[in-house]
Amino acid sequence: MVTRRQLIATASGVGSVGFLGYLLSRDDGPDDTQSLGDGPRTATPGQVERTEAFADREDVVDVREFGAVGDGATDDSDAIMSAIRAAEPGETVFLPETADSYLLSFDGTGEEAALHLGTESDLSDITVLGERAAPGAQTLQVEPGSYDADTSNWVLKPEATRVFEGLLFRNLTIDGGRPPDDGAAALDGEESVTGVLLRRGDAGGGHDIAFENCVVQDCSASALRFEESGVICRNVTARRAGRHGFNPVAGDTEADPGFVGKSIRSVDNGGTGIDHRRGTARLENLYTENNRSGNKWKHHVRRLEVRNHHSFRDRNRGWRSNHTGTDDVPDTQHVVFRNVLVEQPQISGIRVSGDNTEIACDFDNVEVRQTAVRNSRAGIVLSRDAHTGEQTEGHIVVVGTDNGGGVYVGSDAVMNVGTFDHFENEEGAFIAESGVLNFEKIENVDPGRNIFGTPGAASVGAFSGQSN
Repeated sequence: MVTRRQLIATASGVGSVGFLGYLLSRDDGPDDTQSLGDGPRTATPGQVERTEAFADREDVVDVREFGAVGDGATDDSDAIMSAIRAAEPGETVFLPETADSYLLSFDGTGEEAALHLGTESDLSDITVLGERAAPGAQTLQVEPGSYDADTSNWVLKPEATRVFEGLLFRNLTIDGGRPPDDGAAALDGEESVTGVLLRRGDAGGGHDIAFENCVVQDCSASALRFEESGVICRNVTARRAGRHGFNPVAGDTEADPGFVGKSIRSVDNGGTGIDHRRGTARLENLYTENNRSGNKWKHHVRRLEVRNHHSFRDRNRGWRSNHTGTDDVPDTQHVVFRNVLVEQPQISGIRVSGDNTEIACDFDNVEVRQTAVRNSRAGIVLSRDAHTGEQTEGHIVVVGTDNGGGVYVGSDAVMNVGTFDHFENEEGAFIAESGVLNFEKIENVDPGRNIFGTPGAASVGAFSGQSN
């Protein structure tokens, strides 16, 4: 029986060996592997032999057989997309390491996707695998200037016309070809290329989509945007986007949490590092740095859990609620911050303000340091219908706040904490104006930097070696 893959391969003029050679080259391999080595970019004879043995397996679809060359000059968009569409459940689409990038070109007609998936085939139980888990080893590179910069475009766009079950992307770098001198999207910079977009569709959420050991970089819009639930990012880095790094906006509850980020890094983005707008999200082991708008959640969010986060020099705030509307807002938001270090933010460390929504907070092991307060009152701010639990528990540390206090509690907010360490905050340990601050123990002491052991930049994100 001729399979869908064989038919598409024939139509694509598969490789130099032709259709018969394609069929005869498919042999079962003895081992299953998801990374074929971490050695140097110059392949040894043994590495070449191992690569070809893996590529020849019956359950592997090699993009080269569909015409992809990875020379940085040939447009590989159609070849890679055809290979992915040809794969059948349980198969792996294989991108071998190449000396240059896999070039992805646009037609310049506007609102284009270089790799548009999900509209023509079922991609359940498909893995798209780069050969080597290393920076730049398999780069999908947008050809600069090939897209219409006045419209939205996407590098990888899975369209949720149906539920994706077991779709995995691993060991890939996606480069959006952002102009080198481009400014932030919100400051009149270009905003035309999104790296990854899970587009909302008839599926309604509840997917099983994973990205592992991936970098998404230099996109003039956001790096990763997910409009339906059921996405997990493990060891993923978003950097130098014109707008946001990670942008989960799934309003459905088919999968809960709707977005999971484990071992993620988001740095140098023109918007936020994390911009959580709808639904639920759980973030564990993350590092953010130098994001123009810090990290935030919006009024549509039902629950946000942040565990083991290090925010370093995020401009604006380490975390802030951004409540700007009243439509489709939950009665109560639930926000968890555990083992969080915010260092050197430009406005304040963490701000929680309900603005027509009650926010129930769980603060434990939260440390804020060296805050140059602007347009705020303290290193940590709770106001307007925000409150912690009824028990005085947890540990917070605020050190070195300029132009403000350690903690500000106002507008009927309530903060209950077990241990409160404060040191060298210009306006004192706390300011309580029409709010309530209760604590079991308070000390004027600096217990030491990063006492809760949050991660450094090299310990999380793509190719960090942290499996989590």
